[in-house]
Amino acid sequence: MPGLGKRRALLLVPVLVAAWLGVSAARSFAATGCPPGGTAPHGDVAQRQVGDLDWDGAPDTLWLGRFPDGHGHTEAIVGVTTASGDNSALEVSSASSMPLAALAIDAQQDGQHQVIVSDGRIAHLYVFANCRLQTVVDNQGAPFLFDLHNLRDHGTGVGCTDLGPRSVGRHLVGLQAVNDGGWTIRRTEIDLNGTLATIGQSDTVTATSAQDPAVLTAQTITCGTLTISKDGVQQR
Repeated sequence: MPGLGKRRALLLVPVLVAAWLGVSAARSFAATGCPPGGTAPHGDVAQRQVGDLDWDGAPDTLWLGRFPDGHGHTEAIVGVTTASGDNSALEVSSASSMPLAALAIDAQQDGQHQVIVSDGRIAHLYVFANCRLQTVVDNQGAPFLFDLHNLRDHGTGVGCTDLGPRSVGRHLVGLQAVNDGGWTIRRTEIDLNGTLATIGQSDTVTATSAQDPAVLTAQTITCGTLTISKDGVQQR
């Protein structure tokens, strides 16, 4: 499918991080924010204060960590800790040895809050809703993933933009920068509805060189003025 890479991911729940992954059923939240709960992260985690994810008016915290699984390996975990003390986390299934990076966004500027996690090869997509960090899936129920290095000829980056009249307003887009005698960037819209991501319209724009801002943006992860390198959490 143009502009995007998707694969099914089998998530193995490690013994020693079950306290993070075994989150209770979805909880509704009011203006007071999410109720305190879950297990707070400990040890060597990278974290960053981000925007208000649970609508209580206070900034929350996005974090990344690696924890032992009890079998001589480590598991990569992404989590959110709200200002009210709610903790929710998921395992990031990745075969990459590169450090993870994560960025919290509101792609459609509609109050839904997404978290994009990059392992350098692909980007995983999550949503923070009902006081839980949840995996975003496609219409077949598979985790929705973005290709970041054109490894499967599917994409090179992720952004947020408005592609025009067929779908008004800003959307998450998969980006694919290609140099085939001249630079082009294919942009494919992703419609988000809670934990469901649906492929929308696509278009192609041209660029003048490898240093063109459109090409550079298509080779990383951004959303509006936010960039994963400047505004994201970088795993140690």
